[in-house]
Amino acid sequence: MEHQLGAFTDCNHGAGLAVLHPVYYRHIYQSGIQKFKKFAVNVWGIPADGKSDEETARAGVEALADFIKEIGLPATLRELGIDEAVDLKEIADSCAIVPGSYKKMTQKEILEIFQECRK
Repeated sequence: MEHQLGAFTDCNHGAGLAVLHPVYYRHIYQSGIQKFKKFAVNVWGIPADGKSDEETARAGVEALADFIKEIGLPATLRELGIDEAVDLKEIADSCAIVPGSYKKMTQKEILEIFQECRK
């Protein structure tokens, strides 16, 4: 997704990943609960005690989003300098659907992710 976002907008790759990853992870974490739980516990030090695996996994995703904001990376497409006029559907439609993720995405879901990144 970020490869295509960068191709269409010439945005910085790392900054584009900072915008996309939290939103993307919110879409897929339920398909990889145990990995995202480990991410929360091992990377962010979030205690799993008293929480469901899903709650812990989600807390890790939110910790990443908070960290991105805390260190001053862009958290929205607007902060990345991407204008509202950019056709996100065209970008989403150009994204290849490849195997290997926790959840196989559709062009519609990719568009939803891009749209959520505008907020």
